[in-house]
Amino acid sequence: MSYEDISAWLVWVFPLVACMFVPLIAKKGDKIRNYFVIAVTIVTAAFAFSLVPSVFFGNGQATGSTIAWIAGINAGVYIDPLSVLFTCLVAFFGLIIAIYSWGYMKGEEGLTRYYFLILLFIGSMIGLVISDNLLQLFIFWEMVGLCSYALVAFWYKRPASVNAGNKVFIMTRIGDISLLAAIGLLYAGPLVGGQAIGSFSFHTIIADLSKAATAGTLNTGLLVTVFFLVLGGAIAKSAQFPLFTWLYSAMEAPTSISALLHAATMVKAGIYLLARFILIASVATPLIVALQPLWFPTVAWIGVITALIGATLAITTTDIKGVLAYSTVSQIGFMMAGLGTAVAGAALSVGWFASLFHMVSHAFFEGLGFLLAGGIIHALGTRDMRLMGGLRKAMPVSFILMGIMIITTSGLPPFAAFFSKGLIISSVTSVNLVQAILLYATAAITFAYVIRMFTLVFMGQESEHLQKQHVHEAPKVMLIPAAILAGLCIVWGLSMPLVANFMHLNNLGISILGSFTDLETPIFLAMLIPTGLLVYWAYYKNSMRIRSIGGGSNPISTMLNHAYFVDDLYSAFVKGLEKFSNGLKRVEDSGNLSLNSFAGWFVRSSSKLKKVPSTTVQNYIAAGIVGLILIVVLIILTVGV
Repeated sequence: MSYEDISAWLVWVFPLVACMFVPLIAKKGDKIRNYFVIAVTIVTAAFAFSLVPSVFFGNGQATGSTIAWIAGINAGVYIDPLSVLFTCLVAFFGLIIAIYSWGYMKGEEGLTRYYFLILLFIGSMIGLVISDNLLQLFIFWEMVGLCSYALVAFWYKRPASVNAGNKVFIMTRIGDISLLAAIGLLYAGPLVGGQAIGSFSFHTIIADLSKAATAGTLNTGLLVTVFFLVLGGAIAKSAQFPLFTWLYSAMEAPTSISALLHAATMVKAGIYLLARFILIASVATPLIVALQPLWFPTVAWIGVITALIGATLAITTTDIKGVLAYSTVSQIGFMMAGLGTAVAGAALSVGWFASLFHMVSHAFFEGLGFLLAGGIIHALGTRDMRLMGGLRKAMPVSFILMGIMIITTSGLPPFAAFFSKGLIISSVTSVNLVQAILLYATAAITFAYVIRMFTLVFMGQESEHLQKQHVHEAPKVMLIPAAILAGLCIVWGLSMPLVANFMHLNNLGISILGSFTDLETPIFLAMLIPTGLLVYWAYYKNSMRIRSIGGGSNPISTMLNHAYFVDDLYSAFVKGLEKFSNGLKRVEDSGNLSLNSFAGWFVRSSSKLKKVPSTTVQNYIAAGIVGLILIVVLIILTVGV
């Protein structure tokens, strides 16, 4: 094995093995345990970034190595620009969060369990993005989901945390069913010349698709079905419409976990999955052509709709972490929209690169937002922005860093999101003008909700709650990681041509100057001016006339306060199912109908369903409904294949 191959194995094996030693080392003392975890994340980051030179100076082709695993299936690592980009991001944020946690989680119970799960989480996510086959990827996909559940429900003595963990686990299982079906079809379906590929390996899948495309024997119809099932997996994992509600509930996790979850791990897994499959499809022109009429527009529309929904919900919530949660939903929507424009394949589409570049930009500014929110919550003991205000004097460093976060999230030049978000909007404009208009509107709303958050938290007079507190700046161990992310928010955008070279996409003509001279730039900036003025008058000048428009009981505010009634629809279905199960139970008890064994099982299961807490039952129903729909669709689409 080469040095790069060894690093590619150790970058995920090392944290997975190290996590098992956390309980043992914790017996020597909390400080030793903390140092150990930070040391592990430093070494993991070193392994990750050691992969960069070979990819940057290589030819852009995937490399890697394999070892014998199970029943003729090899385990392996897949080294290419996409996998290394994600690997570096996950490893870097793992280090940032490990350092930040030392201050934020100080004095909490169960820290040994916390750090064990952190390392397991990091190793699992890196394993997911660097796996060289779909079976290995799916195992890590499940491990990431399990870690997310355990970390969201970390404060297990709080019912809200447990319910949130259950919701995350159940709703993301919907995507797991879809992805598993896609992997099964890709492995066993008659995709190439009427034969099954019979392998999970990316190398084999790409080679077979390329040969079949050349020979004209590619089963594009079944492959389109596979890609729609893959999209289902990405929608659930990345909290896209209609399966986005779990991400807001996940804010019951410690804020350090929220930062890791949003910036670099679970919600980015869906973006990686779609980006990887677009790369796979790019080797077979007939497949790309088959995906153009329906699959790519579906990806784009889901992204655009989710971006708009997330932004509108972010401007209504009073929870500071809720704003950031919905912001993530919205920004992931931008990434999905960018991927939906890659109709010419990855290598020839600006949208594919723009989505990935924005993925890293988002990691920096959203991660920064969560780290600063953690410091504010740490100081005030509340997440309610209505109880804040006037913090700029008490927390001046956080005030400055949050200002950088606000400017970056808004997409103002020359910070990171200006370049990445501008590329996405440009790529969408070239494909669908209506989608572009909606993204412009979403960008304006984004500016509104971040200015609103900044004003409510830092500007104006101190609230009564604040006056009762002894407010202090966050400790240095929490501010230093935030300052690092703030610096990256400033410089990352300027690295765009360099990152394009790293991804071996030199033919796209991406330049810094082009971002300033694009027609979309003045349109985008012009839309921000009236939006900023409205927010200024509504919150800083406290204009009740403007604020009353979004208040009261008008239909729009009611819809937003109920998050578009998505969870309410699940709950309504549950109530109907309960009534149905009660009716069946009465029929059984009266003896008027002899139910067969299956119906009897159904009634008993329905009776048990009534005992499930109402706060989580809609999650189970959502999983069951969508899982059933996916299975039915799969059967219908594959009949006679």
